[in-house]
Amino acid sequence: MRKCVLEREYRGMDDLLSREYHGWENKYTCLVHLHLSNEQAVFVEIAQLMRREPNDGPSGRLVEKWVKVAITNWMMRFTHRNRSSDASIGLLVWDLLGSALEQSSWNDLVTLLTDGEVISTLFTMTLLRCIQQSQLLYTHIHVVLREASSIDAVAESLKAWFEALLADWVDKMALGHHVDAQITHVFDGLMQNVYGLIFWEHVARAFWKGY
Repeated sequence: MRKCVLEREYRGMDDLLSREYHGWENKYTCLVHLHLSNEQAVFVEIAQLMRREPNDGPSGRLVEKWVKVAITNWMMRFTHRNRSSDASIGLLVWDLLGSALEQSSWNDLVTLLTDGEVISTLFTMTLLRCIQQSQLLYTHIHVVLREASSIDAVAESLKAWFEALLADWVDKMALGHHVDAQITHVFDGLMQNVYGLIFWEHVARAFWKGY
């Protein structure tokens, strides 16, 4: 199977896809603010962080660090994490990853899986890399490729399958059930992509008093 190298153009296309969303730079930035401000305890904790640092850059880095640590602890099931925010973090993860799947180019993915050439989004290339590295994913997708009648049919099937995987994975994470490490690897990879699209300074600014 063709190996892929992530190039600068992929990120540029992701930025093109991630246009203004409800007054925010993109959907991912909007979702982070929505979930951080939706639960009182989380909102208060972030607001307290912002009171310590009134400047854009440093305050944005504080929010970025808080979110990344909270998500990593949730995904890794860190024993000493603050479990009171687990529900909020789980919903944030689901929304961010669901948006990443939504903005993946599934037709491009099928083309790449069948040794075609195309410059696609970073999300798509991350999915391709994870599929190449996972026997579980590749075996299922090989069957879909063999049985589907068209590229569009394969693309729709893969999109639906990954969305179902995400829903099942989030449910199992929330309930403390066993999850396959290969599936976690996929979603962790997509989450790393998402982090690079969030305008952390704007999220931080929205928590300043009087903003």
